Amino acid sequence: MLRALLVGASLAAVSLLPAAASGQATPQSPIQPRLDAKVGARTISLTKANGERVRVLFQNGYRFQVRDLTTTQNFHLVGPGVNRKTRVGATASTTWTMYLAPGTYVYKSDRNTKLRGVFQVKGAPPA
Repeated sequence: MLRALLVGASLAAVSLLPAAASGQATPQSPIQPRLDAKVGARTISLTKANGERVRVLFQNGYRFQVRDLTTTQNFHLVGPGVNRKTRVGATASTTWTMYLAPGTYVYKSDRNTKLRGVFQVKGAPPA
């Protein structure tokens, strides 16, 4: 009985955490679209699953497939409530699941100021 109460209290406390502020998906918006992020020695990109460059998105949960192909650069995403990056000095393939709120987002390399891109996230699409 006590165990059930503790588990219930723990779940309630976890549900009160500000998930959107941490860049995590919220329960209200299931993760759907996939975005492909890639950084190489001289290039950086963020594209939709169909290969189109990301310029504007609607607020939602997204699954980022991140491929860091070089040890000399990293992939760093910064925006409202989001600050995620891969490590310089290592290659990596990883998946980030995040909720993107309205605002301006920048993806960049921390080692080369020329490797960067910007996109906007807008509120919910019109009905």
